[in-house]
Amino acid sequence: MPIPGAPQAAVILDFQGPSGFYSAKTGLQPIWLRHDPWDHGELGDLIMTTRSPANASDFLSRLTRGMRLRTVNIVDRIYRWTPLAPAKKLAVKRVIFTYTGKVFERTGAYQRWAAYERTHAPCPTTTSAEKGIYSTASHAHNILWRADGTQEWLDYRDVRERIDATFTEQRLSKSPKKVAVLDFSQQSPDASANGIRLPVPSECPDVTILVPVYNHLTTTLECLASIAETARDAGPSFEVLIADDASTDESARVLGAIPHVRIVSQPENLGFLRNCNAASKFAKGRLLVLLNNDVQVTKGWLSALVACIDGSADIGAVGPRIAYPNGWLQEAGTTLHADGTSEMVGLNDLPDLPRYSYERDVDYCSGACLLVRREDFERLGGFDETFAPAYCEDSDLSMRLRAEGKRIVYCPNATVLHHLSRTSDGLESDYKLRCISTNLAKFTSRWRAELDRMDDVRTIAFYLPQFHPFPENDLWWGPGFTEWTNVTKAQPNYVGHYQPRLPADLGFYDLRVAEAMEMQAALARRYGLGGFCYYYYWFAGHRLLERPLENMLKTGRPDFPFCLCWANENWTRRWDGQEHDVLMAQSHSDEDDEAVIRDLIRYFRSPNYIRINGKPLILVYRITLFPDFARTAAIWRKTCREEGIGEIYIAQVESFELVSAGTHPSELGCDAAVEFPPQGMAEPRPVSTPLLNADFQGAVADYRDIAVRYATRELPPYKRFLGAMPGWDNTPRRQNNSYAFDNATPGAFQAWLETTIARTKQQYTGDERLVFINAWNEWAEGAYLEPDRRFGHTFLEALRNARDYDRLIRKTRYSLG
Repeated sequence: MPIPGAPQAAVILDFQGPSGFYSAKTGLQPIWLRHDPWDHGELGDLIMTTRSPANASDFLSRLTRGMRLRTVNIVDRIYRWTPLAPAKKLAVKRVIFTYTGKVFERTGAYQRWAAYERTHAPCPTTTSAEKGIYSTASHAHNILWRADGTQEWLDYRDVRERIDATFTEQRLSKSPKKVAVLDFSQQSPDASANGIRLPVPSECPDVTILVPVYNHLTTTLECLASIAETARDAGPSFEVLIADDASTDESARVLGAIPHVRIVSQPENLGFLRNCNAASKFAKGRLLVLLNNDVQVTKGWLSALVACIDGSADIGAVGPRIAYPNGWLQEAGTTLHADGTSEMVGLNDLPDLPRYSYERDVDYCSGACLLVRREDFERLGGFDETFAPAYCEDSDLSMRLRAEGKRIVYCPNATVLHHLSRTSDGLESDYKLRCISTNLAKFTSRWRAELDRMDDVRTIAFYLPQFHPFPENDLWWGPGFTEWTNVTKAQPNYVGHYQPRLPADLGFYDLRVAEAMEMQAALARRYGLGGFCYYYYWFAGHRLLERPLENMLKTGRPDFPFCLCWANENWTRRWDGQEHDVLMAQSHSDEDDEAVIRDLIRYFRSPNYIRINGKPLILVYRITLFPDFARTAAIWRKTCREEGIGEIYIAQVESFELVSAGTHPSELGCDAAVEFPPQGMAEPRPVSTPLLNADFQGAVADYRDIAVRYATRELPPYKRFLGAMPGWDNTPRRQNNSYAFDNATPGAFQAWLETTIARTKQQYTGDERLVFINAWNEWAEGAYLEPDRRFGHTFLEALRNARDYDRLIRKTRYSLG
């Protein structure tokens, strides 16, 4: 992490009560306390059994525990609803736990806080190893296995199964809200039609709603009735255009009798695609909605779609949240895979979850309900009739819009209900499969290169540039001090503790030597890493650790993608991001904000600088340390425009106070957030093996547990780039007060990273498909991908395996060939 060393798991107020608490109100003993993974500790419902206390003493004991639970619950709710900044909340929590610890000592929140305090206590061993603590006999007992092609992968199946089981449990615990659905099946078509009152369309409406129809009259009437009901509210003007594809039932007669409906009747059955194309030529609106007749719209749908597409000229198509009539989500946008197949995002999930509640770019939106500009549809020739009669035509339209630089956007403020495939159920299955298979082959052949590019997820590893001497470290820690000084002196604290951790292939490199960074980049490229995120140090105009970055900028070597993360903490003697023993302080001001961005602009101009949709990506490690970062961001953006950089993409790292605050990036002037494990989700546990260091007062957690927690945590209602870590153990910096994660193996890391990559593909598209790994070379924190003497290249192999997983699994499970 950024300040040489830096933070351990951040403190989170997370009252997760144990299962033995007693209910004073009912006299029943709760068996389980449900834990909400999104809120990280909001007390859930108590599920109780009728277990009576054995005697009065037992009753009083349980009554006391019940009162403790009630107190915890009340304090938790007050804490969460108190309108304080995250930093002030942490201070309040520290006071509460310090002076009333006995009340909370059995909660997970208190135990994590206590572990945090232990691992952040003043540690006398940060600069030199103490002598005489360890005996030769103790070391003789600490024999660790080495990677042998089997042992290091054994955790993969267990962690993967735990992740899948957690997702399954989450799904089973959900139930959707009931939704109002029109059902005309018990009345005649004529009676249904008589009740439909559509508004009088203007000569130049804002929107043409084009509804393709082939039979299924009752379904069509339900669709039109839903449009009429939602039209009672003010909104954009529209006309309804029915494209009747030579229906053989009473559709033409009944629909023709509905006032204010225009009908285009085909002389023969053209199929969905050509029917839409033919009818679209009669549209009058500047916008065109393609709406399947088995869709029912809901209140505000059209206004939301129009507002979205009118919000930016580079939006080419907009799709709504699509739900099933039973209330489950059908899709919140759609993902395209490299083989051309599509995946409906959120299929069979709850439609109102946070991750589906914000506007975002997607690969494409279903043609069941799709809004486009009519001029775009006409210029492109409508749906490509190569795909007639149907299937893949909406995917292809989205790809052609993307090829023109247009975005496809999911609009959560519009919701429609869709009877999936109701109007095509009459087709023979073999015929449908032949159409799908044939058109999928055409689609993938046309868009192969673009599909491959879109399918990629860029994995970016944080990079610490401290592996070289520089004057300030010589002054503060002694001549010749580098990160390796701490790494090599570390010793194991207990049997099974992996220390010291020593490099393999790259050795104890010196970043003053250009070849060292060249070798790192070559190794990263070999295993598919997408780039480095270098920590950048600026202290009111004074730079630290700048030499490797300046050499790279001057020479263009290594030729490898990179971005920067401003480690904007004070530089302290404590190695932990705390504000004690400050060696070099930050000094934020408007003048400093402008000075730092002008320095950063030099890097933004590099052709290797990582961009998101053309915007240079800049991360900030501790947003909350600024007096007003929204003001800072505005200064940065203005300066970059003036300097010809254009727009920039600012991401807040969710560290310390922001770990579980749920702070929307826009509130702080940012575009997105970056997840930063292991902060905030570690569960310390007692050391289960004999101590080798009698002075050890640190904390130990199980890597496999945090891998499952992070991989399955609920996504927020904003853009958060997900993260993973190969391990964590800061013993080199805090011998007696360290925080270590046992069982950090390549297999467990691969299972975590596979899930993170898959979720990123579902949630994001294009340049926003980013995953951050903590880290490439944080050797003093046990967080590194570089080869070491125990695991060799296996963590890098896990990275490559995780990147390849989706293509492999889809080829073996879903291939039509």
